[in-house]
Amino acid sequence: MTKLLIVILLALPLMSLAPAPEPVVYHARIGIVQSAKQQGCTFETATSRLRQEIADPAGYPYGFVTAWSCTGDGLAVANELAQRTRDLRTQAAAYRAAHPINR
Repeated sequence: MTKLLIVILLALPLMSLAPAPEPVVYHARIGIVQSAKQQGCTFETATSRLRQEIADPAGYPYGFVTAWSCTGDGLAVANELAQRTRDLRTQAAAYRAAHPINR
């Protein structure tokens, strides 16, 4: 009983009073190779792929963004990921401003 109380008391500072945001996922298809082998271009089969986890300004995870290309265009993947990262960070900052953490 005492151990349970200690665990609960230690976990309280880790909990936020703000409601948890729904995970937001952006996917980008930059190029699909038109061949019989790669008709289904996915993140798992792409030759160039990047993924970035996004946290809000308070450091809480907010979501992640991905970008991939089956043509191997790494620069286009990086540029797409950077744009989507900026968009989601803006959204995470707006969410945190509307739902501040009271400590």
